[in-house]
Amino acid sequence: MPSPYSHILVTGGAGFIGSHVARHLVGQGASVTVVDDLSNGFAANVPPGAGFLQADLTREDAMDRLAAVPFDAVLHLAAQSSGDASFDDPLADMRSHIHATLLLLRLCRDKGVRRFLYASSSTIYGAAPKLPVDETCPPAPKTFYAAGKIGAEAYVNLFAGLGLDTTILRMPNVYGPGQNLENKNQGMVSIYLAYLLEGQPILVKGPRERFRDFIHVADVVRGWTEALASPAAHGKTYNLGSGVSATVGEVVDLLRQAYGRPDHPVSWAGGTRGDQTGMVFDTARIRQDLRLPPCLSLKDGIADMVAQEKRRLSLD
Repeated sequence: MPSPYSHILVTGGAGFIGSHVARHLVGQGASVTVVDDLSNGFAANVPPGAGFLQADLTREDAMDRLAAVPFDAVLHLAAQSSGDASFDDPLADMRSHIHATLLLLRLCRDKGVRRFLYASSSTIYGAAPKLPVDETCPPAPKTFYAAGKIGAEAYVNLFAGLGLDTTILRMPNVYGPGQNLENKNQGMVSIYLAYLLEGQPILVKGPRERFRDFIHVADVVRGWTEALASPAAHGKTYNLGSGVSATVGEVVDLLRQAYGRPDHPVSWAGGTRGDQTGMVFDTARIRQDLRLPPCLSLKDGIADMVAQEKRRLSLD
């Protein structure tokens, strides 16, 4: 569905998910401005045709600069993105989630911007008592990252009550081409692929029986753009996932097979701080409201990611 908005602000648009979303919107003919502090993203990821503002969204002066940018919708994906890393500096993690989100929401109110989409996470559910988990499950954070997401969600919902048209999209493990293979603290599929590309044993932190809901970035882009355009998404919180669980061991095996090295060595180590044992989404709400098609299978999605990364590195 084409976007009804004339100029869209994409925060974190130089990062993995944000750049894919921004590129799709530009391809639809939308005017897009990307804002990113480049702490995790790369300027080269900003799609041609989009404006770019390098700024730290936790700072008031960034809001002063954004006040001069024309936009009528915000897709807020910028934030610190590692649960494990959030233990190293909880205050900085809180600022990246809660403080930045509050400043943006206040700016939208002051500018008269009505549409605001927020990127949340499956980690807010912690050790969910029942799986698959739906959006009514009470939050139970196990990391500062997850707590920050919950706090930011609360502010988004508060501003929804003040008249903003908001949508919260909780995402599980997103993977696909263009993921930062240099960052081995975030992105399970990309971390394991990075070891394969380096010719090193795949280091897995935690048991192979852990399971997750994995979704290809193309399906995430579809969810974001459909939610942006659809009035049915106003005021809603959605699980944006595949609704299918896969174990860590299955992911490792699919990566090795797609890469052509089914016997590539794997090193199993202890888990990371606050890691979830298992997570899979109930996606009925978003599929009913936005009429999303079934997601790409994990096997096909991993094969696509591996093929594209090998082409990028001229390994084929």
